[in-house]
Amino acid sequence: MANIPVVFCFDSRIILGASIAIKSLIDCAKETTTYDIRIFHSDISLKDQINISKLLENTKHNIAFHYINPDLFKNAPKNKGSWTEIVYYRLLIPEILKEYDKVIYSDVDVLFKDDLKELYLTDVSDYEMAMVRAEKNTPNAIEHKYFNENKKDYIYWSGLILFNCKRFLEEKMLNKLMKNIGIYKNKLKAYDLDLVNITCQNVLSLDLKYCVLQGIYYNNFTTIKEYEYLKLIYKDDEIKKAKNKPAIIHYAGYPGKPWRMKKPYSDYQKYINELPKELKIYTFRDLRKKMFNRI
Repeated sequence: MANIPVVFCFDSRIILGASIAIKSLIDCAKETTTYDIRIFHSDISLKDQINISKLLENTKHNIAFHYINPDLFKNAPKNKGSWTEIVYYRLLIPEILKEYDKVIYSDVDVLFKDDLKELYLTDVSDYEMAMVRAEKNTPNAIEHKYFNENKKDYIYWSGLILFNCKRFLEEKMLNKLMKNIGIYKNKLKAYDLDLVNITCQNVLSLDLKYCVLQGIYYNNFTTIKEYEYLKLIYKDDEIKKAKNKPAIIHYAGYPGKPWRMKKPYSDYQKYINELPKELKIYTFRDLRKKMFNRI
């Protein structure tokens, strides 16, 4: 089988979290899996690129960095916190990696627990992309913003996407996405998530195991805030199955990113301990959040 392309988009403020995502991805790869890891960024120094690349030394996997001009999304809504223009870089994947018919995108606030070959082999020929269902798409949506323009049955998380690059290009989806940035600029509250859900009308639903929220994995999932809307689309047995055998843990929601906790989860702390000191880069924002985190 050809290499499996996996794209991460991040900036110099999240080197530590991204390094753990990359290391856990390759640690969980089966012998028959080879990843072609691509990093979309706008400010990662050559020194940091070299240090990140060393994570793949003595492995069969490879990595490459792609500079993205942030001005491409200067008119897109964003904030000065975590949701800068970097959240839109994933939309460029089919245009930049034209050599692949399919590409996996993942956020970096994750811990991989399984190989992604099964995900990559998912048939998306009739779809623009595949994502994990987050909520029912109704005017009464609890967590996510409802758009009349979204005709799908569900609202999907955009933190893990299997792109059908071939169809994306054929349908000129990037042009549609950029156009909708202008149309819905003042209504995009979850930025890329809202934009993708409005624009992409043919989405395949992936198993919940590809986006197991930290609240599900580390707690009694019936007690977490997200259960209020997840129970409307997943049976408890489905959530239990994903919790017991997750492919990806996604650190979204309370109590925040694990590298900002006073005492990170033990499986995550293991990766922090294994990182070379050059990649244990804590920003002032990380340290401030760590100081005031109760966990």
